[in-house]
Amino acid sequence: DNFCNSSPKSIERVQELTGRKLSVHEADTRDADALRRVFDSEVTISSVVHLAGLKAVGESVEKPHIYYDNNVLGSINLCNVMAEYDCKSLVFSSSATVYGDARSCPIKESHHLSATSPYGRSKLIIEEMLRDTCAADEDWGVVILRYFNPVGAHPS
Repeated sequence: DNFCNSSPKSIERVQELTGRKLSVHEADTRDADALRRVFDSEVTISSVVHLAGLKAVGESVEKPHIYYDNNVLGSINLCNVMAEYDCKSLVFSSSATVYGDARSCPIKESHHLSATSPYGRSKLIIEEMLRDTCAADEDWGVVILRYFNPVGAHPS
């Protein structure tokens, strides 16, 4: 995490809740060399849970380029470095905003994809890139999670 829209305190809270020490590296997904240092510093990384990304819809409308730069470019760099280290297992944190203005409720996973903001489009572009990656290389395994609200209900 580069902690640009989060806090190291969240790591402390997760450690308190789980009773486990986490291995944390401050790095930016847009910096491929920093990602390589993370992969070099661990025994073996066999899978990645990709939670990094800017996430404010309103801000993305005002500053679309920083969303494409951070979210899309960062994800491309992450996947490239993962492939260099033969790590081809990824869980990607997307968003239900990729459904755009839903035509029905509840929204089914098969619902038409059509983002209405740069934030949503950045997530949709990444999803499409990951589908293309899996189609090109069957060794890749990707799970995409789509949240309606990424904020949890735990009192912490």
